[in-house]
Amino acid sequence: MNAKSAVFAAVSIAPQSIRSLKNKLQYAPSTIYEASENLVQEGLAVTRRELGKVIVDVASTYRARKLREIYLKSLIHGVDPCELMKKNTLLVRSKLEEKNIKNIMKATALSYHTVNAVLKALAEWNMINVISRRPLTVEINQTHPVNKLLDEYIGQKTESKGTDVFYKGTIPFTRIISTPSEVERILYEKIREGISIKNTGFLMRGKEDLNIVESVEKKINIEDFFLNGITTTEGAEDFCIQVIASKKLNYDKLLDKSKKKSMANVVGCYLNIIRDINPEIVDNKIIEKFFNIASKKRKTFLKKEEKYGKEGWEDNYEKKWNVDLYLDIGAIKHGIRVI
Repeated sequence: MNAKSAVFAAVSIAPQSIRSLKNKLQYAPSTIYEASENLVQEGLAVTRRELGKVIVDVASTYRARKLREIYLKSLIHGVDPCELMKKNTLLVRSKLEEKNIKNIMKATALSYHTVNAVLKALAEWNMINVISRRPLTVEINQTHPVNKLLDEYIGQKTESKGTDVFYKGTIPFTRIISTPSEVERILYEKIREGISIKNTGFLMRGKEDLNIVESVEKKINIEDFFLNGITTTEGAEDFCIQVIASKKLNYDKLLDKSKKKSMANVVGCYLNIIRDINPEIVDNKIIEKFFNIASKKRKTFLKKEEKYGKEGWEDNYEKKWNVDLYLDIGAIKHGIRVI
């Protein structure tokens, strides 16, 4: 293990003074200083003074905290975190679905010697299972605790972020919908801005706009969230209007998903109503595309509002789009005025 990894491992266990690190780690004082400075520069560590001593601690960023978890879990399970987090190790591990060593070599463009050495180390750490030795064929050990943490860490670096929509108003806020691992990152990154986690009662005010975060088990794109929202009163009267105004919708994707879910009539009708109130936020060509694929089978738009009856303005839209329409036009107009 190199000095930088040793220092980070030590401060991951508990904050350490520079003097303590010099006394306890097997590296020259100058090397300890350099390693500590590098960790600070990389945003993985911070220093502070306590009673005349310089204390090194893990930084409060998501990346630093996640690496701390990986280092601690690795040490507990006899895994060398320094070797584990090397570029080639992570690259080989990311291609383990190839299973066969020759296929992994091809996918990574690494030599036989390098791939074989990484696989040997992963096997010794019990992070992979060897299926056969000729040819060497392996599979990831899904039950190993370090694998789970590593997947979360790598996933945050490669996956797209969650869906977010900004709301204007007296108290501006951004609504964010994402997976638990992404919500964890958001907690670290946005805690100073002001954050609330939906359905938990947790709220911390900040100097900047509030972030209202909703955790969902699977990552959902904004088109699917729009389609889910339009079937609810809150969504149709508020959130879906904000989504349209955000200009983040991919209407080709929305068209395709609406067709597959037999929702083209409802979505087209909704967009038509929005455009008639404010022509600037929905292009008429988009509405024409939905009209061209509308079903001849009659659809009901917000059946849960049926008990409130109709007001008469719905007739033309119902005939054009072949829907039974139960929208509160006053609420829709208000939602559009505040965007």
